[in-house]
Amino acid sequence: MSQIAEVLPLLRGEMSKMRIPHTRDKVYKDECVYTFDSPYSDSGLYVNTITFNGVGERFLRHDARVSGCKIYLHQKWTQVPHVRSEDEKTQEEPTKLAIGVEGGFGNDPKFDVVKEHNLVVVRGSDLVTIPLPCTELPEFISNVLNGIISHGGMKQTMQLASWNADQEKIVSKYADGLPQVNPSGMKISQDPKQWKDAASDATDNLWLNLSTGYIGGGRKNWDGSGGSGSALQHYIDTGRKYPLVVKLGTITAHGADVWSYAEDEDCLVIDPHLADHLSFWGIDIMTLEKTDKSFGEMEVDLNKSYGWSKLMEGSEQLEPLSGAGLVGLRNIGSSCYMNSALQCLLAIPEIQQRYYGNHAAIVESLPVSHNQPANEIAVQFSKVADALLSDRYAAPLTTEAVAEGGSTVVASLSEQAIDASTLEKYVVAPTMFKHAIGKDHPEFSSGRQQDVTEYLTYLLDVLKRDERTSLGRFAATSTQHPTASLFEFHVEEKAKLVGGNDVKLAKIGANTLRSMMELPVPLDKAVRKPVVDDDEAEGKASEAKRPRVDDPAHDMEQLLVPLTACLDAWQGTEVVQLDHPTRGQRLPFLKTLRVKTFPRYLIVKLQRYYIGDNWTQKKITAEVPMPLHLDLTSLQAEGLLAGEEELVETATASGTSSASAAAASSAVTPDENLVAQLVAMGFSENGAKRAAIATRNADAEIAMQWVFEHMEDANFNDPPVIEAAPSTTGASSGDSGNVIDEGSIEMLSAMGFTAEQARAALTATSNNVERAADWLFSRMDDLDAAVAEVLSGAGATASSASSSSPSGSAATGPEGLAAETPAEGKYSLMSVISHVGKSAEHGHYICHVLKDDRWVLFNDEKVGKTERPPLGYGFVYIYRRNDGPGTW
Repeated sequence: MSQIAEVLPLLRGEMSKMRIPHTRDKVYKDECVYTFDSPYSDSGLYVNTITFNGVGERFLRHDARVSGCKIYLHQKWTQVPHVRSEDEKTQEEPTKLAIGVEGGFGNDPKFDVVKEHNLVVVRGSDLVTIPLPCTELPEFISNVLNGIISHGGMKQTMQLASWNADQEKIVSKYADGLPQVNPSGMKISQDPKQWKDAASDATDNLWLNLSTGYIGGGRKNWDGSGGSGSALQHYIDTGRKYPLVVKLGTITAHGADVWSYAEDEDCLVIDPHLADHLSFWGIDIMTLEKTDKSFGEMEVDLNKSYGWSKLMEGSEQLEPLSGAGLVGLRNIGSSCYMNSALQCLLAIPEIQQRYYGNHAAIVESLPVSHNQPANEIAVQFSKVADALLSDRYAAPLTTEAVAEGGSTVVASLSEQAIDASTLEKYVVAPTMFKHAIGKDHPEFSSGRQQDVTEYLTYLLDVLKRDERTSLGRFAATSTQHPTASLFEFHVEEKAKLVGGNDVKLAKIGANTLRSMMELPVPLDKAVRKPVVDDDEAEGKASEAKRPRVDDPAHDMEQLLVPLTACLDAWQGTEVVQLDHPTRGQRLPFLKTLRVKTFPRYLIVKLQRYYIGDNWTQKKITAEVPMPLHLDLTSLQAEGLLAGEEELVETATASGTSSASAAAASSAVTPDENLVAQLVAMGFSENGAKRAAIATRNADAEIAMQWVFEHMEDANFNDPPVIEAAPSTTGASSGDSGNVIDEGSIEMLSAMGFTAEQARAALTATSNNVERAADWLFSRMDDLDAAVAEVLSGAGATASSASSSSPSGSAATGPEGLAAETPAEGKYSLMSVISHVGKSAEHGHYICHVLKDDRWVLFNDEKVGKTERPPLGYGFVYIYRRNDGPGTW
């Protein structure tokens, strides 16, 4: 009996579950929803004919079991070297920063693709494969399979057309009435051979100042190539009055590259009077031909030359690396910020343990009702972790060769060798992850460049919300702390009365919680770096030819800002006017900021970007030497020092403090105006009431933040339980009249504690939520035992008496991963994210990660060993506390 005859009854029985995919259906035919397997993988890709999910061989049987599908379309594609025809050899090189369009990249294929399709029947552990096309198949099944094959697929839907970097040019406002100064009657030759850089005698990358006739060199490119910079220097030396320059060699009858050096433009512009402005210098625009590359063509050349063999740091050629933990991520359209963030996060042992070590458990524990794994945060993050930390997608460093028949073998002299890293089977393009994380965010769902620090904060917040429900499926109870808690810490905000010893200390809570230390870069504390000649080997003659460039951006690069100055600025010692509760007036207080708890991992952001006088974003390029080992013990919170007295709220007529009275009032009655504001934003009334209760009727912004963190809770839309106001008479925890406030429980739960832990803390502290938070943070070494003791009635009084923890012994964050001591503020550097460009929303991100005692550069797909990480010029640094356990 033939295979088709053997399975034909099964096929007919499965037809009722199948349907032909519509164009609106999500068909994941290009990539596995659980891994980065694709049709190019050695085992191909299987497409579920019921859910249309693509599945790799590893999870094929699991997918069949949970979906009930027995019929899959199997796609197996093989890349073979493309042999160029004579016509193709005559085609022009790319001239446009775009993919798949005329003049752009992707029009000169390196490979041809041999596609093979099969129908696969899953019968328990056995697979039955039927090559397609097959005339013996029922027509409906053939139509379903053909519908999947011809469908555009979700990759096409998700992929953002963001590669075209050609910017829409603006008309320069300086073009009208442009001053042109030529007292000597100078004329510029139309012969390109006569054009030279006035500063260096260079004959390429030349720019003519349309106002003065000065010919100078263009600016250096980010890879060290380019011009002398003398054209810009001339603009500066002439008082910044003549901003328009045209690139010689690009002038034709159709126009030319015109750049405006003016600070409010500083980009390629349109000069509608270009012909007249050039005629002033004796240049006839109609007779010139293009002899030099345009700005866009130069950018294309830079990108083309930035292949692996040319990946350099200064004069150092990087050693390519590949293997487990050394896998790059494809840039899917201005996604270098995401790629850098992922590489740094997935270098952290706890995150590796949770999302890489549990990859199979995350996939297999997904509820059957969750039939869209591509949208599941835990699945997609684990999918990326599995790809980066295993060697499944690590391209071999040796070249491969494709023999006849499509089998891949080691290159030999008789076969055509190819760069293995260019094979699609090794590609890790995090399109599904980007879509899952950013689908509800207007910026992170777009193809635009983003600030990596904003993305890190958002990503950790998304993980925290998802982990409320997902962690219980695959992680042990003892390890169910949110990933974000690894980075969270509390600060001590202390204000001391000027000329007195009265002190105000901010209560630990949401307002003192941080996930990143943002250090200012005070340029007023900068010192000038010693001058070092980069060309010592070439002698002093090289210095004579190097033009002087004194523009502010270049000058700033010669400055060094000590880290101590940044830390001092972060502490922010300043005089503020605050209410004095006993004197009844506003008085000057000296306010300082210190670290109350040290996180297991510290994210340090250097505030290199600021808004300039003309409301444009400026970058601080000065060096800030960040150490490999960072000691922050000097920033340890002090608490109350000898002789200092903490100010407390004055008592009301009823005998309770004003703070306690307000807390008691807000705990039982949601503010109607606040609820109305939240309802007007589109949230349910019950959810709005819960937010008001949990935040004690804080302002709408704080309440809305609580909503975003809890809107996926199962009881979010249920009516809130509004208890009677808690007793303020000081009754013991055992008094039946001391009712635990539900709002206080929700507030502590929002910090990451369980309802049971919150209830115990409130019991031990007479329902005071601030003291309860301190009580929890000070007992993280053995919190379960402390909770059990209080709930048994044995430790409430003693616990209440000691609820205020010493400033140096609180937990690292709201999840309390480890108790802190003053000696634990010492850190070692793990990774650095650097940014090339003038604005955080433009340019390019790369990261350096310390792996196995060597620094590894991750530049999207490029991975290499380097000896010189840019410690002084980074944007984001991630440090690991020296006593951090590295495990949950």
